Amino acid sequence: MAFPIRKDAMRAVRCVVAVVACVAALAAPARAFADTPAIAYDGNARQLTVSGATDSSGEPDLFLAFKDLMPGDVRDQQIEIRATGVKSQVRVFVRAVVDHETARLLSPITLTASAGDGSAGWLQTGTPGSVFACPTQIATFTSDGSTVLNLQLNVPTSVGNEVADANKTIRWEITAEDDGEKIPMQSADSKKLGLLGLVATGDNTLTLLLVLLTLAIIAFIAALLLSRRDKR
Repeated sequence: MAFPIRKDAMRAVRCVVAVVACVAALAAPARAFADTPAIAYDGNARQLTVSGATDSSGEPDLFLAFKDLMPGDVRDQQIEIRATGVKSQVRVFVRAVVDHETARLLSPITLTASAGDGSAGWLQTGTPGSVFACPTQIATFTSDGSTVLNLQLNVPTSVGNEVADANKTIRWEITAEDDGEKIPMQSADSKKLGLLGLVATGDNTLTLLLVLLTLAIIAFIAALLLSRRDKR
């Protein structure tokens, strides 16, 4: 038997559902913005983190846009580097650890890396295994600010499909140097769990959406209980 729902209760349900719909519409672009690859250093917490540039295991991967490569591909990727709480001088370094077999597979591919707009910053060209073979300084900050690391990969038409995901085995070492002290990148295991057991990454959109959905369900159940009470 169906129970009619009071108009005021139904109005409350509609309001909550409307808010949930709005948050859902904004969730996708908000999360996309939050996932822009970035290396961030917080001088106050003396903490170096990487967001939007990690693989499925949580390890850093600066070549996320360079997967499923095909002969003739030209791929571009930008990574933001930012620093806050800078009190003296902060330098950010990147090193790619590549085994012999991976280096051989990637040797026909050309990687160009530049910092800033490419004219004022450094510019290096080599293979994906050679450009960052040694700890490479990609940014220097004497005050709070940000810059961009530009990467471009050129795959010759002469290579085979074996290069498609060869860069998956590259292990990245990202460090910061703050006033002479070396700061390692925060590991994936040190991420904190937030509300409802979700990983806290600074983007609470999903958490907010779940909370609003819960409120909508509670409001709907309350409306049903009120309608049943009025029928008695």
